[in-house]
Amino acid sequence: MDLQPYLEENRRKLVERWIDAVITTYPPDSVGFFKNTRDKFANPVGSTIKRSIDLLFTEVIKEKMDMAAVQEAMDPIVRLRAVQEFSPSQALSFLFSIKPILQKSLEKNLSDPAVDRFLRDVAVHTDELMLTAIDIYSKCRETVFLLRINQAKESVKKLLIKNNLICEIPDALPVHKPENETCAPKMGRS
Repeated sequence: MDLQPYLEENRRKLVERWIDAVITTYPPDSVGFFKNTRDKFANPVGSTIKRSIDLLFTEVIKEKMDMAAVQEAMDPIVRLRAVQEFSPSQALSFLFSIKPILQKSLEKNLSDPAVDRFLRDVAVHTDELMLTAIDIYSKCRETVFLLRINQAKESVKKLLIKNNLICEIPDALPVHKPENETCAPKMGRS
């Protein structure tokens, strides 16, 4: 079997199946919207998913993936899923769904050595995709946590200043003032 012509001929259908596998991880009321709303400004999530999956598919079916292209394609979708209500495994599991999609599509030709080699390559590529996705996901989650910490610090600072417990928060630990002092500057007596 000559795989490349087959994959190019069936590309749209295969990419759509992978997109569907990603979209079905969302709540049912979102699925229809993501699938059917074509305007990328009205549906940025659906647009990001479709664009990223299309680019990732191009890399997965190659004999050797271009990791810079993988990183570029992966970044938007993983960033998106890192800030949504998914566990890490739920956020990234969509990457594995390409294997059964391609295997089912090629099931009539599984005995062909070229198909077998291709499916083994896809399995390796999927593992590489997952490793890249984990790196991106971890960085995104770290950024989210740092933002939350900074927001909490700022809230505490404002609360302490509002209650005259401190004048400002120094770079180190806050220094508590004696009970009778306020943050107002001391005025000389007249």
